[in-house]
Amino acid sequence: MLLDRLPDLKVPTLIIWGESDRVFPVSQAREAVTHLREGSLELIPDCGHLPHVERPDHFVAALDRFLGEHR
Repeated sequence: MLLDRLPDLKVPTLIIWGESDRVFPVSQAREAVTHLREGSLELIPDCGHLPHVERPDHFVAALDRFLGEHR
């Protein structure tokens, strides 16, 4: 199972998730981030399953913040 493998990641990891995702609920994102050694979660408002397509401005801003924090 994927959740069992997340603790193996040894690098800071960002999960970007659409708050209105109907494929995978936000609860799964919250669960996944608890399994990461150094994980963070960015929820994109008014967004479904494809944040990078549906809300690219929010997606890029979240990624930029994350990368800025982990230089």
